[in-house]
Amino acid sequence: MIVKKIKYKNTTKPKSHLIADIVDYIRQPHNTNPAEKIEHSGGLNFLAVTHDCQRKEMISLATETVYSKMPVSHYVFSWREHEQPTPDQVDELVDIFLREMGLEGCQTVYGLHWNTENYHVHIAVNRMHPVTMRVIDPNNGFDIEAAHKILALVEHRQGWAPEAKARYTVNEAGDVVRRPRPKQIKPKQPALDFECATGEKSAQRIAQERGHAIIQNAKSWPELHEKLAAVGLRFEQKGSGAIIFAGEIAVKASSVDRAFSMGKLCKRLGEFVPGEYPEEKAKIEPEPVSSINLKRWQQYQEERAEVHLQSSVVEKNEALEEMERRHQEHRAKLHTMLGKHPRCILNIARHFLKRQQREEIRRLRRKTKKQTRPATRRFEDWLRTRGLGYQADRWRYRHTLETLPLEFRGAPTVVATPKREPLASYAGHKRAIPKVEPDIEPDRLNASIALQMRKEGFTLEAVLETIFRCAQKGQPVQPERDWRRYAERATVCAFGIAGDMVLARGAAAKEKERQEQQKQEEEARQEQQKWDDETRLEETARATLRMR
Repeated sequence: MIVKKIKYKNTTKPKSHLIADIVDYIRQPHNTNPAEKIEHSGGLNFLAVTHDCQRKEMISLATETVYSKMPVSHYVFSWREHEQPTPDQVDELVDIFLREMGLEGCQTVYGLHWNTENYHVHIAVNRMHPVTMRVIDPNNGFDIEAAHKILALVEHRQGWAPEAKARYTVNEAGDVVRRPRPKQIKPKQPALDFECATGEKSAQRIAQERGHAIIQNAKSWPELHEKLAAVGLRFEQKGSGAIIFAGEIAVKASSVDRAFSMGKLCKRLGEFVPGEYPEEKAKIEPEPVSSINLKRWQQYQEERAEVHLQSSVVEKNEALEEMERRHQEHRAKLHTMLGKHPRCILNIARHFLKRQQREEIRRLRRKTKKQTRPATRRFEDWLRTRGLGYQADRWRYRHTLETLPLEFRGAPTVVATPKREPLASYAGHKRAIPKVEPDIEPDRLNASIALQMRKEGFTLEAVLETIFRCAQKGQPVQPERDWRRYAERATVCAFGIAGDMVLARGAAAKEKERQEQQKQEEEARQEQQKWDDETRLEETARATLRMR
């Protein structure tokens, strides 16, 4: 599971309009997006019963405070693709959320949506308590940290699979503890977002990969400048800080590593000494951040390059230089015209001329900003618009794929022929899987069964029909649940990229086990050969002694 807090971008709307939009979207998402469907919804701590009355009640209470610009917070909890929560599990999640956040008794509206491949629940909570009339600040402002603890609790209670980089987990004693995280040098979140969108290494990552070891091991400023220039980087002082140029893009030195701030480097290397670099900045060609979909990424980069050529930044720089030249002429002409007048008149004229010139520069930058911004899609969206949904999913889960050996990163092929009927296969796996995982949750059990049936060689249609017929047996009666869609999602997960990765990990583990077994057999054979050789030498020595 993952959690996210939704920020309010439109600050021009009144508080009442923002709250109304949030509540309507959570309860009636199809009015905003026809493809978005509501599975389950609820409201807590309201006097009213209907949707319209609860919305008015929340707006009325939220507008009572003048100290908080927006007392209603909006959170989203999302499950994995194959996980399908029940209404009772969603209600339990909301109860845990309010209790752990210290928001018990506060007005809350929530809804379970499934417009995407993942089920997700939206929670809007009015932090102004209806009794104390005070705005609650969850966890003293660190609400995201508390939300990650809630994730660990919900995953432990309901049996969901945790994320690979989850912050917290529940130990054997039932306490929420932080997972150990090794120190890593990686780009900041804005740089990671750029890499995820374009598939291209950010300037921050390039500076870390090429320059981190150089700066860390440098003994003097000349050595630092010389080695950075050799890898296409430049180190310069700006104000009281320092920046590193990766090509034409500047990044803060402290964003590469906190130990690389100007103050800390001066303590280690002495007073800053500027370096000598070539007059022309080294041009760094775009580098792929991942080897997944490399050929498609190269095509995507060619299109982006064409857009950049259509709107070159050079034109913007030339226009700014021309305007600056004209402004200097105007200032010189003003001094000539008003040089004989009192000093105060000249200062007033300078003041208004400066304001006028600033406004001209601001208008030029706003005009050229739209022209120079590349109008290209994100790499994942670019793939989907070309009908390459499978490649887009591979890009989305590239971090998991990159953990596999190179020969197992492709789509696995299943050539087996089923040796039993689908219903018998389902029943057999339903008995076998809980023996390995006793606490497995029903949704994960059905997804695992679908995957095992795929390995046996069953088609997607056969697995879908089997899951639809058998999944609801043995579970509590849920007349409002769409079991056909439940079976479709579980089957698509097994036959999609998620199932591919599980099969690839299994194949990689078997290959590793086979190689280890071969290694052990080879070691045993060598030991036996060594023993035989030693035995043969001893026998030869005894025979020689007897002959003597």
